[in-house]
Amino acid sequence: MGDPPMSADLLAMQDLALQKIGRNLVNFQRMEAMLKFVLKFGSISVPISKLAPHLIATDRSLRRKPMGTLVDRAAEALHGEPPPAPCDLKEVWITHSFTLEGEGASAETWRKAMSVVVKERNRLVHRTAAECNLTSIESCRALCDELDAQRHRILPSYQHLESVVRAIKESNQELALWDPGAGSTSPST
Repeated sequence: MGDPPMSADLLAMQDLALQKIGRNLVNFQRMEAMLKFVLKFGSISVPISKLAPHLIATDRSLRRKPMGTLVDRAAEALHGEPPPAPCDLKEVWITHSFTLEGEGASAETWRKAMSVVVKERNRLVHRTAAECNLTSIESCRALCDELDAQRHRILPSYQHLESVVRAIKESNQELALWDPGAGSTSPST
């Protein structure tokens, strides 16, 4: 004898719970990708001939880093200074950095907020998704509520990280459009 067939209501609630697990997982994966972007483009100090290999090597080194490591490295990158160019330059040196400043923008404050995200991600991946109870409408509804609350907790960090990525992209676009022959000494005119 097999299990009795599930009701349409239970199947619908299971689907909804699984969709919400997927939504939260996608949001965490996007945050991980944004952290990698910040680490790749947020702070650069290399000779111009080494820029492309530097970006490739950075991409390769970040590929399998866990989110907690990415958070720690991004906190340092966004709150520190890039290494200075050497005194005995033999070619053009590129130094570009993006730093967070202002109230609540200290490395420790940022790291603390992002550590909450890492804990939420780990809980979802290692506990919630693995141990979820999809056998009753009530347990599915409770899981949906928990997943909605988790999304609500990480949303401010998600939006903040998204704004950092957007600012880095805009900064890089501005640099790409800068015409040093236009008479200005900086890209901001």
